Amino acid sequence: MSVRKSLVWAFSGQLLTFAITFGGSVIVARLLSPREMGVYAAAGAISGVISFVTAFGLGAYIIRETDLTEIKIASAFTINALLSVVLAAAIFAVSFWGGDFLGDPGVGWVLRLQAITPLIGLFGFRPSAMLQREMQFKSMTLIGTSSSLLSVVITVMFAAGGFSFMSMAYAAIATTAFSTVVINAVAWHHASLRVSLANWRPILVFGVHMISVSGAATLGERAAEIILGRMLGLAALGVYSRASGLASNIFFNIYGTATRVIFVQLSKTYREAGVLKDTFLRSLEIILAIMWPVLIGLAVLAQPVIYILYGEQWLDAALPFSLLMVGQFLVLSFGMNWELFVLRGETAKQAKYEVARSLIGLVFFTIGSLFSVGAAALGRVLDALAGAVFYVPMMKRLTGTEPLEIPRVYIQSLALTVVAVAPSVLVMIANSWSPATSPLYIALGIGVGGLLWLALLRVFNHPLLEELRRVLVRVPFVQQWVRSATAK
Repeated sequence: MSVRKSLVWAFSGQLLTFAITFGGSVIVARLLSPREMGVYAAAGAISGVISFVTAFGLGAYIIRETDLTEIKIASAFTINALLSVVLAAAIFAVSFWGGDFLGDPGVGWVLRLQAITPLIGLFGFRPSAMLQREMQFKSMTLIGTSSSLLSVVITVMFAAGGFSFMSMAYAAIATTAFSTVVINAVAWHHASLRVSLANWRPILVFGVHMISVSGAATLGERAAEIILGRMLGLAALGVYSRASGLASNIFFNIYGTATRVIFVQLSKTYREAGVLKDTFLRSLEIILAIMWPVLIGLAVLAQPVIYILYGEQWLDAALPFSLLMVGQFLVLSFGMNWELFVLRGETAKQAKYEVARSLIGLVFFTIGSLFSVGAAALGRVLDALAGAVFYVPMMKRLTGTEPLEIPRVYIQSLALTVVAVAPSVLVMIANSWSPATSPLYIALGIGVGGLLWLALLRVFNHPLLEELRRVLVRVPFVQQWVRSATAK
């Protein structure tokens, strides 16, 4: 499957998935209180800390491996299975301590259910990794969307039935089982239980590097949430988890989907030609042109967004949500750094930066947690700023670009962000930044900003315009209009 078709499938599916999970989160937020959400978030934070030792990123190993053999696949599957069993046992053991530490026995009950999911999910590792390597994003998208729908339906049903924070835990088990069965049925030719440790050494080296990179980031984030829950209480953690959950949902459904496809293409291009520059620059231009206006726009409109979606009881989540959007804006300035370090074989070097950044971020977040949820979220902004200081200077060397090529992308994307967001800023100023600002005014501000954004895309002759045209001409009524215009 081509990159463009892969992106279309990935984004269409992810858009539907986002709509499903987003709608579900709105319903659940009105069924559960901040404290109930805090209990589940606390269990997730504890299991996330334990997951640090299993973040080997073995799926990425299979995707990027140049000379992939059956023995290497079997070795990766075996190591992943062993890690999954260790993870499940560790989560189950810690469940008897977590409730006491955070002051609610419900945390322990959720953890005991969460210990089951790694044992189920390990059977889907091999077919999932191979489908991604082969760029079979149509199948992956359909499975992911179906799983998200099932998760939301089960969560809402159990929450409405009075199962409180346990609703999400039950849904997670059911969803993992469903996706594992389906992906093995779809990719049956990749499904296998063959075990081997013949290639364990290079996999272990790769995995240790990945633990230091992605694992360090996960450890820092989850440890920070545990600290916040311990210092400010589970209700405050629930507020923060609502803000961070919405922020992550938006970020990863757009950026995460794009980079998942781009990583596969970058791997293919680098394996075949040893070049990253052109694919990277075009991808960065398109990602920033979309993501930067979205993130800053949501930061500006955070108060009415939270009020409209979740109700007055969740208004305290508006400030941390706004700050998290700003933090993600900064993170995108060094976007795709993980992919670049992996492809360049420099994960050991990146590990040092990620460990340092995670420690810095944890210190900032902990200091903020001494005061308020908003101050803790500000720590995330400072964490992102530290990441920009570490990584932005390296982008030119890793991608082989000329000195001014990446800064040009930043400048254009910043200009697009300013014109897109300015009308919304004026709307909020005119309404004294009230959370009760009329949705009609908000829609008007977004609409005007969108038109200005499109106009500036045309001035820049931005590559995103070409992609938009390619997508639009495939829409039936647009095709009919083009044929009519051509005939005339």
